[in-house]
Amino acid sequence: MRKKKVLFVINNLSAGGAEKALVSLLHEWDYSRYDVDLLLFSHSGLFLDQVPNTVRLLPEPYGFRFFDMPIAQVVRHALTHFDFGPLWARMRMKKALRGSYPATVREQLTWPCIAPVIPPLDEPYDAAIAYLQKTPIYYIVEKVHAPVKIGFIHNDYQHLQLRAAFDRPYFEQLQVLASISESCVHILKETFPDLSSRIHLKYNMISKSMIQRLAEAPITEEFDGHTVLSIGRLQSQKAFDQAIESCALLVAKGYRFRWYIIGEGPDRPLLEEKIKAYGLEQIFILLGLRANPYPYLQKATLYAQPSRYEGKSIAIDEAKVLGKPIVVTHYPSATDQITHGVNGLIAEMSPEAVAETIAQLLDDAALRSQLTENLRQEAAVGKEELTKLYHWIETTTL
Repeated sequence: MRKKKVLFVINNLSAGGAEKALVSLLHEWDYSRYDVDLLLFSHSGLFLDQVPNTVRLLPEPYGFRFFDMPIAQVVRHALTHFDFGPLWARMRMKKALRGSYPATVREQLTWPCIAPVIPPLDEPYDAAIAYLQKTPIYYIVEKVHAPVKIGFIHNDYQHLQLRAAFDRPYFEQLQVLASISESCVHILKETFPDLSSRIHLKYNMISKSMIQRLAEAPITEEFDGHTVLSIGRLQSQKAFDQAIESCALLVAKGYRFRWYIIGEGPDRPLLEEKIKAYGLEQIFILLGLRANPYPYLQKATLYAQPSRYEGKSIAIDEAKVLGKPIVVTHYPSATDQITHGVNGLIAEMSPEAVAETIAQLLDDAALRSQLTENLRQEAAVGKEELTKLYHWIETTTL
């Protein structure tokens, strides 16, 4: 019997939750049933070298690179190759983006400008899966030939501030619109009630054995005494600006500890300035990206996720695997992963509340031990989530 061909599409494999989830999924995929191609708009990212050899990595689509390069290079390309399409597209994009828009809306507005210079894929597929919202979904709808098209929303749709009217015609051409937590699915159904029948839940996968194995790797940083660890992109969503204030409150109360952040992003200069203003240079430490964050998680006293909003945090699931006491803020989807007092603690979304909750765990070794024991009883999300995806590929039609 012929193996079906499946295409996954995502922007790149940078250090994000969706990117990490995709790589984990590809490691568990049944290649005896399906051949898999992976299309990245940019061959870049921390997880690129972790893609299994059984996956065929397609060339970068023509056109995307012209929208990241300086305009002078686009002009030079146009004059040298008599290829003026990318230049006109950049001019359309500049006009479309006049005004102040959230980054998510800017990406929406960019797509109609760049789409004319991005050719469709010649090769047909049995299923095309956009593993991230926005451009990957627009791409599979307009540029890929496949009878089954599946799109993923990896965050709280309302907090993404996307224009639902822009997304609607694309979502209408998907057989499945999947999201990663109960609350995220609920929000999608509220926003697109007429599409409810094709909106489904699919948890992100993690590999428990892989995490436990990688957690034993050595690291050079000192994790003596109490340490708090957070993982996430340095951007407003993750609320590390408020975490710095929480840290300062704990230090003022006499707590001796370090708070490490694994991640990179556009807010680094602002965070560094705030760290310096509070005199926390030796306490609140931005480690940058780490291909293997698990030894840091293993050695930490607790894991903190002080976010303003989340979809379903992979970092929290990874902390659970390693039995780490967890503090999260009360964003809408927090209770999808944490039951307060059972497998973690939920703090109100303020620097004071986060500081108080972290202090509670630092002070109470028995509570930390109880949370760890409870976490050991939880089962990690596994291959049963792949079964859902296989089912959609095999049976879904409009």
